[in-house]
Order: sequence, then structure tokens, then C-alpha cells
Amino acid sequence: MRAMSEMDKATVWAVFQNMRLFCLLEYLRDLDQALVRSRSDEQIRQYLHELLDADPAIVLDYQ
Repeated sequence: MRAMSEMDKATVWAVFQNMRLFCLLEYLRDLDQALVRSRSDEQIRQYLHELLDADPAIVLDYQ
């Protein structure tokens, strides 16, 4: 019974991580489509694009 409980926790965690990524991508899409952007929105938009275009090894600090 314990193994099933651990599997359920892992499944919930994976879904949660995917939802966070989906929300981030939706937010970036909304920033890209905005007709009027504040300076902070534009800066966030640029940083998110840099993050998504970056090499994962650099972002995760793998040597």
C-alpha cells in the first residue's frame, strides 16, 4: 500500500510541475501579445525569453 501512495505523490508532483510550466508559458504569451507594456513587463518578457532560449546546462549550473 505504501508504494502506491508514493507513486501517487510522484504523479501529483509531475502534474504540478507541468502546470507551473504551462502557466509560465501562458504568462509569456500574454506579455508577447500585450499592445501596451510597462517597463517592468518588458523587462520580465525579455528575461523569460532569455531563460527559455538558454542552454539548460548553463541555467542549471551543470559543469
